[in-house]
Amino acid sequence: MCNFGKISRCQAEDSNRKLLKNSSIYVLGLLTWAVVMAQALATSPNNLAPWGTRGGAHVGNKSKKGSLPSSIPSALSVSASNVEGNSSQGKDSKKETKIDADQFIRPLTGMAVNSSNKDGETVDKQPGKAKKTILSSGGFIDALNPAAYVAETNLPTDIGHFRIRAYRIEEFEDAIKEPNPLGAGAGLGSEPCVIYCTDKPPFGPKGGERGGAKNVPVRIHDQCFTSEVFRSQRCDCKEQLKMSLEYIRENGGAVIYLQQEGRGIGLANKVAAYALQDVGLDTVDANTHLGFPEDARQYGVVPSLLSDMGIDSIRLITNNPRKIERITALGVEVTGTIPLVVPEANPYNRKYLETKQNRMNHSNFGSMLSSAPVSILSSDYSHVDLLMSPGRNSVAEKYITDGEEMAAAAIAAALIDDPNQTGVIASEDGYCFGRQSVEDAIAAVARGELIVVVDDESRENEGDFIMAADKCTPERMAEFIRYSSGVICIGMEGKRMDELELPPMVVNNEDPKETAFSVSVDATAEHGITTGISATDRAKTSVMLAKMDSTAKDFHRPGHIFPLRAKDNGVLTRDGHTEAAVDFARLAGSSPMGLLCEIVSEENPVEMARLPELKRFCKEHGYVLTSIADLQQYRRDTEHQ
Repeated sequence: MCNFGKISRCQAEDSNRKLLKNSSIYVLGLLTWAVVMAQALATSPNNLAPWGTRGGAHVGNKSKKGSLPSSIPSALSVSASNVEGNSSQGKDSKKETKIDADQFIRPLTGMAVNSSNKDGETVDKQPGKAKKTILSSGGFIDALNPAAYVAETNLPTDIGHFRIRAYRIEEFEDAIKEPNPLGAGAGLGSEPCVIYCTDKPPFGPKGGERGGAKNVPVRIHDQCFTSEVFRSQRCDCKEQLKMSLEYIRENGGAVIYLQQEGRGIGLANKVAAYALQDVGLDTVDANTHLGFPEDARQYGVVPSLLSDMGIDSIRLITNNPRKIERITALGVEVTGTIPLVVPEANPYNRKYLETKQNRMNHSNFGSMLSSAPVSILSSDYSHVDLLMSPGRNSVAEKYITDGEEMAAAAIAAALIDDPNQTGVIASEDGYCFGRQSVEDAIAAVARGELIVVVDDESRENEGDFIMAADKCTPERMAEFIRYSSGVICIGMEGKRMDELELPPMVVNNEDPKETAFSVSVDATAEHGITTGISATDRAKTSVMLAKMDSTAKDFHRPGHIFPLRAKDNGVLTRDGHTEAAVDFARLAGSSPMGLLCEIVSEENPVEMARLPELKRFCKEHGYVLTSIADLQQYRRDTEHQ
């Protein structure tokens, strides 16, 4: 036992022991940190810290932000460490590589470029003649983005054993002080990387008479978080990345992976663009509708990465001619291309791939888009969905849910797939699919749904979507656009067209089927119309045309909806889809104006859908199928009783 004095000494001794223990731990921690730092510095290229530097550079120009003040000579000095074999830790040697600055910075023609004169004053400088203007739609310019090497490590994958080299774009924090005009998540990310097969390193020697590596296969791949992480089927990005890795595993080369989601607009904006694609826009129109460029990607970091690896020329793994032009204009020698096409489209990415081919000039697709889309099965094969449409069940399923089994059975009976039936042929009673198919179609039109109506095999032998114009919504209009030619027409009675002052499109109609086009129209801006082309705008115009109190002043000409003059007495006078649209709208209790548009083949997109495919299409998507012949006989039966 301690007395009072001893207690004080005991407490002091205990406190000293705790202080000594804590101090020892602290000193030990400092020593450990020092050892780790020493090892890191010893193994990093040029003995630089593994996380790169702020002011200097492992690789690339030492000027800030990758910009070129006018006081700097017209060539850049790129300092890079040699890399031998597949190791980045060999003996370092420095070499100054001269790169023409004009190969990296391509100002937009006619756009003033701010630069500094020799007195440090900011001046406006008009760009001179450039070999190639690097410009994304909307004014984005590829500028030099030097990258600093950070580290390299093994990357074992289910495809093969690779190495991954990480880089960081210099002065990235300074570069992003001004917000990206497309949003916080847009633009090029700060940490590109390079992947190559462990036993096939792509590095070339730096310097010497022979120069660096030549004709190296290189894939410049842009991040796709939705596909590569969440396994989205809406594009072919993860498949292209996998195919690229498989190619360099077998043939050597490298994949340059850049952080620029959604062609550079960022993840959140990409989701917003996807939402517009859900209602009918393609990937190009979705971007531009949101006010973004068609393509906002930037490739100014690529020359720095290739220089670091000692690569003088590449064979670019791509289907995109625009990428070839942009990479070439940055000063990279592209000696050829290697096509990279997924074997088959799926129902979710078919339209995206078609847009890349038709509107973005992608090539090498061959017959891939001509084949039928591949089904996508769940992991346990318990469910197959060829095309999801949120909130919409098939018509038959809806009927069964509502307890109307008889109507569902009637639809199923009308859609029995007879492989020998190539067109509409009426039976002895005058019907092809039966009277029930017409009654079901009328009921569907009354509910505001789309129906599919086919004409005679000896006529066009095509199927049209038809619906009542006064029930059109943006979602329904998007359905029209998604599966059809996109030329949305509206069948109208002649008297009503005269009231709206809709004259014929031409004086002498030379159409073999005598389709009576009038001038096209859009509703005016007073009714909320913007450009007139979106599904929302076209739906508004359609509803305005169907309103009996609309006047000629509610529309301007030309526009994006095409009125068609129907013959009096409808299909009993002319067996056309124009007359069928008017008849179905009238029979369903709507204004006698019906929207119509031809359905394009999904199995062969360069052709229109014919009856055998239309039967499968209607079964798959739940549309009621009937024919003009059935409608004619139905009217004869019901109007002459």
